[in-house]
Amino acid sequence: MSVTLQPKSPELISSKDIPEFLNEKPLGVVNMIEPVIVFKIQDTIFGLQRSQVMQSGFFRGMLESPHLGDSKEGTLEKPITFDERTGIQPEDMKQFCTVLDIRAFQDPPKLKAAQWASAYRLAKMWEFEQVRDYIFKFLDKSVKDPFERLEFADMLGVEAWIIPALAEICSRPQSLTLQEGTRLGYARLIQICQQRDQGRQQYQISDYQTWLTSALAN
Repeated sequence: MSVTLQPKSPELISSKDIPEFLNEKPLGVVNMIEPVIVFKIQDTIFGLQRSQVMQSGFFRGMLESPHLGDSKEGTLEKPITFDERTGIQPEDMKQFCTVLDIRAFQDPPKLKAAQWASAYRLAKMWEFEQVRDYIFKFLDKSVKDPFERLEFADMLGVEAWIIPALAEICSRPQSLTLQEGTRLGYARLIQICQQRDQGRQQYQISDYQTWLTSALAN
């Protein structure tokens, strides 16, 4: 279970702004079951159950290491903080928490591709391996357009999407538009134009995949 509190202003929030159960000792008991680890994403406080947080290789190492750990780490006094320099937005964390709270017997959340991508980025960054793999199944189904797949692949480091997406663009009969060329970027636009100039009507997508793999390796 996750808890979110957004203050009315962008100022740092104080303990009086936190829901009552987060001010109890020991810190944070959700449903009177287990303690909460407190996160601060810019100006928003999030509380995650410790058992959820310990699924993360990244946070497990932080909280358990005698060299890195701190008894106050993840408390209201010393929340695990990610400011604007990290590029992590409160909305990203909200999408991640939405997925993290899903149980095996529940239907998946109805998220848009960009929301799945936000959740995937945090799951990958923080080494939530099972959550990352769960999110990827739905992200893969949500993103069909080859241009979007390239953009998400670059943003999330999903290299397996790049060659198939480029091959699909190479094999389509329609010409590229100016907007599509801008989205591709100069290097990819040249690669695609070169492949299409070889006579696209007589080739299959698998042919383009073979050529693109060779071209990108050089």
